[in-house]
Amino acid sequence: LCVFAVNFSMVVKSLRLSNFRNYPAQELHLPPGLIAFTGDNGQGKTNLLEAICVLATTKSPLVERDRELIRWHERAARLYAEIELSAGRGDARRLEYNWRVEGNSIAREMKIGGVPQSAVADWLGQLQVVAFFPHDLELLSGEPEERRRFLNLELGKTQPAYFADVARYRRALQQRNALLRHLIDSRIQKTAPGDEKGTLGEWNRQVAGYGSRILAARARFFSELTPILSEIHAKLSGQDEPFSIDYLPGLSMLKGQKYEGGGFSGPFHASLERDHTDDMRRGITNSGPHRDDMVFKLGDMDLRRYGSQGQQRLAVLSLKIALAHWVEQSTGEPPILLLDDALSELDATRRALLLEEARSFPQSVVTATDATFLNDAAAVYTVAAGRIIPQENDADVEKEIENEQKTPQLAF
Repeated sequence: LCVFAVNFSMVVKSLRLSNFRNYPAQELHLPPGLIAFTGDNGQGKTNLLEAICVLATTKSPLVERDRELIRWHERAARLYAEIELSAGRGDARRLEYNWRVEGNSIAREMKIGGVPQSAVADWLGQLQVVAFFPHDLELLSGEPEERRRFLNLELGKTQPAYFADVARYRRALQQRNALLRHLIDSRIQKTAPGDEKGTLGEWNRQVAGYGSRILAARARFFSELTPILSEIHAKLSGQDEPFSIDYLPGLSMLKGQKYEGGGFSGPFHASLERDHTDDMRRGITNSGPHRDDMVFKLGDMDLRRYGSQGQQRLAVLSLKIALAHWVEQSTGEPPILLLDDALSELDATRRALLLEEARSFPQSVVTATDATFLNDAAAVYTVAAGRIIPQENDADVEKEIENEQKTPQLAF
């Protein structure tokens, strides 16, 4: 796969967890290259990948409520990571994320190099991560909202301007919808709307302005991702049938049509005009990036409707690997690749090909219940009841597990 030259690599050099999930206190020094966390289900393997994701994005990819991240019966939790930016040069970045229970709410604190941060936009991009979790299959099989959330997260991590446009678009959309509902009430009550027609025109301009930039960024993303995606899927599947993702902009003027190029400002304004009567009747905005969707296709087949579970899984895995290469091309730095239980349902050939892709990044982390197939290709750690032990120390692993069985800990 052809990628741009990079200026530096990024790896998690050390990771500390305090009262995070089922880890009371854990410090882990991680090497570059391929890392495997192995052990029985429910021991904390996924929690380690989740911790790295939180440090990358400020949010868990698995739960909505931060309270679930804080260990049972504890009132605070902390994550800390030292990120090595240039292998061998000692350049480092220190990230810290704290939670504290305050009554019925959770207080959060983010620090970069010990300096508190208040803006999520300043945090995103400090640690580039691309992750696969089993629930990511909902990207293909779930509702359009899941796919839009994916787009916002991945583009927001690499493009600060996109993150700002999404925030401004949401505010303008909320104001436009509130005004539409007010106009409905005014008609019902037969009160004079005053200058609200002019106000609606202003919100139309803002919604179309910010929305057009979001649509353009998404279209550009798919244009850049498609050739990488096709190549990765062909490699992993061993098939020549092209895999692609059709981008469907949420504009009524382009309803259900695959994006074929061109600007969005004109179609957006035309869609708002076309939808005016229906928007006024329903009190909502029917066109815009909040209505976008995308369709996964193998050849001409819609994978969501007709693909097998195996085809869907391979499609999402291909998307994640392609996304990691796209991040590298876009930012000049390869991300850390995280693969949670990605290998269990693959045959030996596809598993080897996926691991080959994982090893192409400066640091990749996989989880598995059995890591014997890795041989000497990875640094392997056994995870047992919130304890992490290098696997070459088999006697220590067995002793640690025996001790944990004698003194069980509450975990969730």
